[in-house]
Amino acid sequence: MTKHVLLLGVGGVAFYAGLWVVFNDTRFMGPLFALWFVCLLIALVSDAVICPAAKRAVSAFAASLSNEVGQVGCTVAQHSGWRADLRTTTSGSFHGRRTTVLVFQQPRISYLKLEMDCLAPWVLDIRRRNLASRTLAWVGAPLGTSDEALDKAVVIQGDDEAAIRKWATHAEVRSRILSLFQVGGITSLTTVTGSEGEPVLRAHYSHFRPRFFLQVHAAIMLNDLDGLAAAAEAAGDRG
Repeated sequence: MTKHVLLLGVGGVAFYAGLWVVFNDTRFMGPLFALWFVCLLIALVSDAVICPAAKRAVSAFAASLSNEVGQVGCTVAQHSGWRADLRTTTSGSFHGRRTTVLVFQQPRISYLKLEMDCLAPWVLDIRRRNLASRTLAWVGAPLGTSDEALDKAVVIQGDDEAAIRKWATHAEVRSRILSLFQVGGITSLTTVTGSEGEPVLRAHYSHFRPRFFLQVHAAIMLNDLDGLAAAAEAAGDRG
């Protein structure tokens, strides 16, 4: 972000230098310089505090991923944009499943997106139980599992109620769902199409705060997501 602000400052200096040469007018230079200086301070704080925290969080996931040559530990990349957004990413393989991790941050938006290859036999949408998820469920058809702890924690929807109910109430699957939502802190778990058109199981964590993320949770979340993907595929094979 600091780089972008510096480049903006260089452009501003060049612009006002042109104004001075042509019109001999520098009335707005002082206020605009002050605004640019404030933006520079914000960018420096962001690069010193926000960027390292996001990188540490994503690095915790990268440490458990294997790269293309089978070595454990993948690189972490950060990209900032003109809209004050910061994207911190990594990708690799976890137990043979292609996995991608993204932490996206803007001044008012921050989320973690964890995706893993999964050939699930049905469409699945699981959300943390709150007012918003209950409202969405009224529009669709919420699936009751008759499991008190599960139904209290999440709202489940899908296109094959009987199969999904059987899958979700299996002891291992139930435990992993609760772990992702209650320990990992995710807000939704869905089957979607990935960026390259592949089917994936996505764990989404809204209002993610990298500074407060416990790095030991990264391995737990990866194992839980992998276990759920494997269980979903096995359910499809049995079906």
